[in-house]
Amino acid sequence: MVFADTDEVYRVLGSFFESLIDRPQAALIHKVGGVVRFHFHNPEALLAWVPDDPAVTGRDFHVVLGDGQPPALLAFEQDADLANRFWQGRLDLAQALSRQQIRAVGPLSRAMKLLPSLDEVYPLYPDHVRALGRPDLVVPS
Repeated sequence: MVFADTDEVYRVLGSFFESLIDRPQAALIHKVGGVVRFHFHNPEALLAWVPDDPAVTGRDFHVVLGDGQPPALLAFEQDADLANRFWQGRLDLAQALSRQQIRAVGPLSRAMKLLPSLDEVYPLYPDHVRALGRPDLVVPS
């Protein structure tokens, strides 16, 4: 396991998700049309992207950590180690889904529309984990 405990998943992945709120790609997350939940194992953690009304809140989504998750339109379940690789662009989503390393529930076609824009997000994650003092999380090329 690359993450010691649930709190570390929230500290690393949760803060990374929150950093995306201010990125141009946040509008694409909003366009999914509903809550996107991530259920991680080893260690257990729940994170969700919850769409906001940008005209009201000034942002496209916010992040919910832990229990008390709103109902999800789209949900992904996977090991936290896989998420660490995915957010670096080191995991092929289609293969991971076909191998059932990632299980998805909901309209996956909506999530697949996000994939091309994630190419711009993947380089941000290694910088993020380095800034948190966890360069060991960076997967070598």
